[in-house]
Amino acid sequence: MLPQKRLKLLEDNHRTIIKRDDALSREIVLCVLLQQYDRAIELLASRHFHTWEGGGRIHNVYVDAHLLRGQKKLKYKKYQEALKDFEAALEYPENLEVGRPKRDRRACQTYFFIGSAYEAFGDTIKAREYFEKSASVEVGQSEYSYYKGLALKKLGQEDKAKRTFDELKESAKTGPAVTFFAKFGEEQAHNIRTANIHYISGLAYLGKGMQEEAQAEFEKALELNINHLWARVHLSEL
Repeated sequence: MLPQKRLKLLEDNHRTIIKRDDALSREIVLCVLLQQYDRAIELLASRHFHTWEGGGRIHNVYVDAHLLRGQKKLKYKKYQEALKDFEAALEYPENLEVGRPKRDRRACQTYFFIGSAYEAFGDTIKAREYFEKSASVEVGQSEYSYYKGLALKKLGQEDKAKRTFDELKESAKTGPAVTFFAKFGEEQAHNIRTANIHYISGLAYLGKGMQEEAQAEFEKALELNINHLWARVHLSEL
């Protein structure tokens, strides 16, 4: 079922949906996927979510909503509003019951967006400060290496950036584990895993300026997983 139809079904049954954290989280995920960021953030703020197995994912949804709303505002030159959203993405609201990890890899992405906001309204000192923060985050073999590479480019460290993108491309060959998705069936789990491999490959190509190759990889990712949020985001920007 298409995301639009799934969201409509959940919205039509919202009074029932709000009785369960997992059901409401699905509605919020679809709001983000369909660019209804205000609604997603409103729903996230209106409820105290109780942690369940794997429940930390709700914080990623919170970050997605704020980063993408911030990017949208940045495009319309609403710099201060964009910055407010990016800074909010660094927070760990108590109502989500997700604690700040010792190594927050996703901060690499958020710092890069904050740096981009400062750069957009001409504060080069603050922009550099946040690009340096982004470049200093230990991200391991993850998709956030893409933002580390971008930050390195902003800092003029082209060789390090190239190595980062090359390593990201190599990491796509193994791909992440998807044990959580196994309950949906082997075929779907395989599709999700393969979609993420294409997505990471797309990021590596995008970082190296190979836009056609990146577009092809993002398209393959979405063919396999229509709900891949960031593949959809990057494809819309190409």
